Amino acid sequence: MYRIRFHGRGGQGMKTASRILGTAFFLEGYEIQDAPLYGAERRGAPIFAYVRADRETIHERGIITNPDLVIVADDSLVPIAAAGVLNGVDEHTVMLINSDEPASLWQQRLNVKGQIFTLPAEARSRDELRFLGATCTGAAACLLGAISAARLQQAIEQELAALGSEVIEKNVHQALHAFDLMAEQAGIVSEREKTSAATYQSP
Repeated sequence: MYRIRFHGRGGQGMKTASRILGTAFFLEGYEIQDAPLYGAERRGAPIFAYVRADRETIHERGIITNPDLVIVADDSLVPIAAAGVLNGVDEHTVMLINSDEPASLWQQRLNVKGQIFTLPAEARSRDELRFLGATCTGAAACLLGAISAARLQQAIEQELAALGSEVIEKNVHQALHAFDLMAEQAGIVSEREKTSAATYQSP
């Protein structure tokens, strides 16, 4: 089962990003769950959203405690304990951080055993911040290696259908651009084993 968490601030599109990724997984034949979690509904407040995807029925419920992939849309959230960015991150977890600082610096700073990547500068155009959610989704889809570019585009078109063709086109462009830029790391995220009732431990 794939377990993915998106971390961002209200208004950065992480709720929509999780929906698009979940839909893309569904179009690839997966069973999925996707849901956001946030406190005060205001722009700028820390939020996270999660996606589970599996070829079989998903029996897990609740917050993802041991993610396979963590996407951080705003690097200022990393040191904020309440944001929970590092909760459950271990040597299996891959992190993707939207940051101007290199991945090597984040690896040293956070001292985590899992791999850390940052969004390529070409994907982080300041003029395209309105499409940050789509950018993060495109990069995540490539890292997962289970979603094709065609299904990613189809998911964006479905989820954003109400916003009109121009908005859809720009989001598709950003998502596919980020997808292509992460090609060297395609499929680097692996599925974690399902939680067994016999070995379950309370978080």
